[in-house]
Amino acid sequence: MVMPKTVEYSPYLFNKIADFGVTKTVTNPYSGVNEPSFVKSFSLHVYPQKRTLNMQYRSLGTDYDKAITLVVRHNNRLNNQLHVKYKGEEYTILSISSDDSANYMTYDFLTLRNVKELGDNG
Repeated sequence: MVMPKTVEYSPYLFNKIADFGVTKTVTNPYSGVNEPSFVKSFSLHVYPQKRTLNMQYRSLGTDYDKAITLVVRHNNRLNNQLHVKYKGEEYTILSISSDDSANYMTYDFLTLRNVKELGDNG
């Protein structure tokens, strides 16, 4: 039986770090107002995948219009309830394309949308 070939990435491409966690309501000690705050659970090295022009055109007018894609080594801790802090911005996970095959090196593709952009549209 021949195993299907998976995409391979060089380790040096994973030179950025993203924090994964949840958003919890925390009381501001100075104002007493409840505010949402990102609470980190773990960090992963990521590779920001560039979108082709075809992908950009096909996403116009959809939830994926201004989305970004990060590639990570396969990780069972990833789920759609997590938020991602990347380059100082907070993102929600729109979708996870996970490769849980038995291959040695597998990757998960995370499609993310900026929390600020979701607030503007919703």
